[in-house]
Amino acid sequence: MNPLEFALRRLLFAIVVLLSVLTITFFLSHNLGINPIVAWLGKTASAHPQLVKLYITEYHLNDSLWVQYYYYLVGILHGNFGYSTSRGFVPVLTVISETLPLTLQLVFLGFVFTLGLGILFGVLSARYNHTPADEGIRGFYLIGYGSPPFFVALILLVLFTLVFHIFPSGGAFSPTVQQPTPITGIPLLDSLLEGNWSAFLDGIEHAILPALALALTTFGVVTRVLRTSILDVMQTNYIRAARARGLSENTIFYGHAFRNALIPVVSLSSVVLTWLITGTVFVENVFSYPGIGQYLVNALTSEDYPGIMATAIVFAVVIVIGNLIVDILYAVVDPQIRLGE
Repeated sequence: MNPLEFALRRLLFAIVVLLSVLTITFFLSHNLGINPIVAWLGKTASAHPQLVKLYITEYHLNDSLWVQYYYYLVGILHGNFGYSTSRGFVPVLTVISETLPLTLQLVFLGFVFTLGLGILFGVLSARYNHTPADEGIRGFYLIGYGSPPFFVALILLVLFTLVFHIFPSGGAFSPTVQQPTPITGIPLLDSLLEGNWSAFLDGIEHAILPALALALTTFGVVTRVLRTSILDVMQTNYIRAARARGLSENTIFYGHAFRNALIPVVSLSSVVLTWLITGTVFVENVFSYPGIGQYLVNALTSEDYPGIMATAIVFAVVIVIGNLIVDILYAVVDPQIRLGE
């Protein structure tokens, strides 16, 4: 299979997954046993009779479920996700455009921290296999992997905010900092493009603890896979041949084994990305980080069904796109796929 065929198959699979998520989300939301008007407009639906009539017409609520599903898909394609009752009937698409960029920059930092910690400890664990250092690393990542994100977030919050007063307790920016002009929509990137260093440093300061909380619960799987992969590569014939040629152990380990052992880590990145995105729901709520994860929690507690449905779709889209990118990258770095074997 050549890389282009591999990418096209993954793209087709991504479209099928997204359509499945849209379908499941729609039919689950319409089989909760409550009045669909209450689901769309909240418990105060009776206070907005004109809005009720508008919603019945707009979403064809008097028609069959399949007709409603058709118009639901049409509305999604046109960017019509309804109005968020937990945000004072602001269009859901507006809320997503404000919250999603903050979550994306948090996920990106968490992804960088996860790979950094995972690769560092994976290399050290494999290099010093069956030593106290190896055992200590394994214990550390097992504790992080076995801890829920909200618990790790609370520990970091207490330790670095209440005890040592190093990082702020929450939010995306300090109230006194002038936020960057929207260019790409992602505040940290816009700060760099604008040269607003005070906003960039302040945003990083607010994002470090949430991103670290995400990373500490996920880096262990990278460490474990990389350690196993390196140890397996060290037993291969070409490593024995490198030793026979008189190459130093460090050259063999870092120049040959480590590079080839990274391929499974690339494949694993899609799973890590999924965990990071779903973990933002808990971490953002602990740190009051105004991303889409915190919005989802508020929508759940307020029975804001348009917001719940839209955020579920957005999470699915982000995960599918991220997995598609990782799959294509895997096709690039894996010789078996790259050479069409």
